[in-house]
Amino acid sequence: MGHDGRRGRSGSERPVPVLDQQPLRNPNHRGPRAFGASVTALSTPHTHQALVLGRTPQGERAAVLRLWLRTEGTWSAYIPSLRSAAGGFRPAMAQPLASLELVPARARGSLGRIQEARLNPPWRRLHDEPQLQMLVMYTSELLRAVLYEGSANSAFFDDVHELLARWDRGEPVTYGALEATLLVCRHLGFELEAPESPATEGIWPFFPAEGAWAPIGSFASSALPPGPSQALARAVAGASLDRIERNDALDALLAYLESQHTGWGRLKSVEILRNL
Repeated sequence: MGHDGRRGRSGSERPVPVLDQQPLRNPNHRGPRAFGASVTALSTPHTHQALVLGRTPQGERAAVLRLWLRTEGTWSAYIPSLRSAAGGFRPAMAQPLASLELVPARARGSLGRIQEARLNPPWRRLHDEPQLQMLVMYTSELLRAVLYEGSANSAFFDDVHELLARWDRGEPVTYGALEATLLVCRHLGFELEAPESPATEGIWPFFPAEGAWAPIGSFASSALPPGPSQALARAVAGASLDRIERNDALDALLAYLESQHTGWGRLKSVEILRNL
């Protein structure tokens, strides 16, 4: 994979980007790896595909980027300046779900550094069109909630990247939030099976804890109201939904995901998505 010719600092020091080793709470992943160790073992710089999950400002110009590396999992990198020509980093590279090709540099401490980076591909629509901007914000927020350090799942990364590429090509995004959330559920091992007709007809409610539609009283856990239950059933079955039904289905799907993958709160971008 190509990259530009700009180089980071050189010298005798041999600092290493470090990742905290915490397992992804997900039965469908490859398992933890020590990213710092893999970088150290390489005799030549290694290029990584990455998606930007978010950034935390550090003063006026610096930032810490939260990145999802295709083969290594999540990683945090310190960027001294988002506008430094010497470092080759530009503000566009720090936008949510920007697609990067990067070479990590060796750095001391708990944060990594980036030696070289470029947009690959540079998105043409995702960060410019309002509806796509909100979908990107929602998807990045959702991914930050479910991805954990020290884990990698290249198939998951590839599916998310392909979804973003389709949105960027101008394909319909009416069901974008639902599609992204169903994709996350599938890769976390919580894929919903196609429901039976009593569910799509609104007869059976949905039980998030069990991930199933069933007659009332089938489980001890709480069921969702009829509207969201039916909307989610029809969404999983591939039926057409109006905006109210899409919102109900997304609420039901997030309730299901939270019941299976605890520890994260309400996604802030959901309320804005409702108005699109």
